[in-house]
Amino acid sequence: PFVFWPVLDEALLELALHCIPSGHLEALFRRLLNNIKEHRSGFPDLIRFVPDAEQPEQRYEMIEVKGPGDRLQDHQVRWLQFFARQGIPASVCYVRWQDDEARG
Repeated sequence: PFVFWPVLDEALLELALHCIPSGHLEALFRRLLNNIKEHRSGFPDLIRFVPDAEQPEQRYEMIEVKGPGDRLQDHQVRWLQFFARQGIPASVCYVRWQDDEARG
C-alpha cells in the first residue's frame, strides 16, 4: 500500500503540505499515475521534514535506508534518478551494526 493510514492524521498531512513544494507533489503524483504498476515500488523508506528551513527545497528529504549487505535495487535507483531530475531532495542512508563500526 502507498499509505499506512493509521499513522496519517491531519497534523501530519498539514506538515507534509507545508514542507513539500506543490510542484514536487505534482511531479510525484504524475509519475505514479503515469504507470502505477511500474512505479509503485522502490519509493524511499522515510521522509524527513524540516519545517523551519528557509528554502522550500530544504524543508523535506526523501531517505532510502540500506542495512548491512543491502544494496539499491533497480527500481530504487530509478526513483533516485527521477528525484535528481526533478530537484527533489533525496539521499541514501547506509546503516550498520554498532559492533561493525567499532571494528572499522
